[in-house]
Amino acid sequence: MPSRMPLSSVEHALILSLSYVLWRTLRGFFVRNPLDNIPGPPSDSFLAGVLFLLERMGASLTSPTGNVAQLHGPDGFELHQSLERDYDPVVRIHGLFGATQLYVYDPVALHSIVMKDQDLYEESPVFLSLSGLLFGKGILSTTGEEHRRHRKVLVQAFSTRNLRGMVPVLYEVAHRLRDGLMRPQVKDSAKELDMNALLSRTSLEFIGRAGIGHSFDTLASSEEPVDPYTESLKNLTLLIRELAVFTPLAPLISKLGSASLQWFLLGLVPLRSLSALRDVVSTMEARAKTLVCQQIRAMEKDSGKMDVTRLLLKMDDEGTRWTDADVVTRTSMIIQTATDTTSSSLNRVVHLLALYPDIQERLRAELACMPEQMDFDQLVGLPYLDGFIRETLRLYPPIPLMSRIVTQDCILPLSRPIQGLDGKMMGCIPLQKGTGVYIAISAANHNPAVWGADAREFKPERWENGRAEVGVRMSGVYSNTMTFVGGRRSCIGFKFVQLELKVVLSVLLRSFRFSAPSDEIRWSVGAPASPSVRTRPLLPIVVEWLSPRQSS
Repeated sequence: MPSRMPLSSVEHALILSLSYVLWRTLRGFFVRNPLDNIPGPPSDSFLAGVLFLLERMGASLTSPTGNVAQLHGPDGFELHQSLERDYDPVVRIHGLFGATQLYVYDPVALHSIVMKDQDLYEESPVFLSLSGLLFGKGILSTTGEEHRRHRKVLVQAFSTRNLRGMVPVLYEVAHRLRDGLMRPQVKDSAKELDMNALLSRTSLEFIGRAGIGHSFDTLASSEEPVDPYTESLKNLTLLIRELAVFTPLAPLISKLGSASLQWFLLGLVPLRSLSALRDVVSTMEARAKTLVCQQIRAMEKDSGKMDVTRLLLKMDDEGTRWTDADVVTRTSMIIQTATDTTSSSLNRVVHLLALYPDIQERLRAELACMPEQMDFDQLVGLPYLDGFIRETLRLYPPIPLMSRIVTQDCILPLSRPIQGLDGKMMGCIPLQKGTGVYIAISAANHNPAVWGADAREFKPERWENGRAEVGVRMSGVYSNTMTFVGGRRSCIGFKFVQLELKVVLSVLLRSFRFSAPSDEIRWSVGAPASPSVRTRPLLPIVVEWLSPRQSS
């Protein structure tokens, strides 16, 4: 008999998907979900969920419409806007294969999720396991006391004291962006540049230099660098998207012994994307190992400087010291997450500068009154620049939503009752263990009950002396927004992101004018959000070099 060919990735996806569909269908006959009474958009069929996953794996299929395709897809922001506009601040939505979940931006409910009852709402097992598989144990892949210990160490790296010391390094990188990547291309005449490509490189260099004391990119040429780590970092997100259908298996894989054994077993699966992902993770780990060894040698000469890697190498006040292997895996995680968030935010501010020329000129005028290179206090003391950054991060958060899983049956309180499909008013919502809950970051930041009737307008002037008039207090860690979430899983580097943005704008606005953004630029939800033109990652902006006289 002829031997059977190995299953293709699409066939693997089909078997997994149909098995899950059968289980969900049978379960639905016997278990009633109390969330069924909450209004929300119509559900995709189970078949639509299967087709969506197969398409993500590369099959040539027509995209299904509805929750599944849109919430995380290229057109995700259209669904987010619909949920904000057409429903109450707690909305029933449908995950893959009809799984009932909640999309939440009610202020009291969010306070319960991220602060008051945060032990009842944990990162999903899929996210924790996948983070552990890619980066090892760290702040993204741990919970409870272990997570607290990781966070306690890393928070020190982004203290105000350390941020003050980072300012000269950030300026050095911003000057290299200006003089190496941008000015040579536009010094003779205005030109359309792909700012996404330039700012992505700059973001990696920011965290490399300021965060771990290493330079990845000289930023001296418009040609892409050939550093293998840089290439691996670019491919990581793409490969994860290709393998999205297999991410539900991550918790099972995480139980199969050591990381090396897990990757060995995964290597037996005949999938090109999986093999490529293993190579990417291996490259990043090897490069991070080299960086850690360099830091160990550097600490012997200069023990005073404190960046992220050095803090991980030092013993904390509880007598704990991470092993060198632990530090290697944590370093890769820090580089990847910080680079993606910063890149998204930098792209957004440049796009907004081009969209709002009056705002751009007002910022330039404010900067003209200040020294060309400012210190920390001068940077944070510029009121309109600060308002521009706050409004950008409010209206356009880099990560529009985050997910949680309910760890035990509980009650979700609401700020005001909502009307169920049966006509009755509900002042709270019972949640079953295992329910998926989305923290709707964008929707919370656009909520008129919090920000007023002009909540969806871009108005930097709403931030007077760093504060805006609000109707309701939110539980986020930053400026009454949910941009960097709140509680013990809030973003530890949010002050670093703000500082990077201010340094870059203080340099670029003195030298360039940004204009004529293409109408074809679209922003995908992603994690984080990113710009594209016809599905290609691009941010085409016309850049004009300003003479010293023009910039003053």
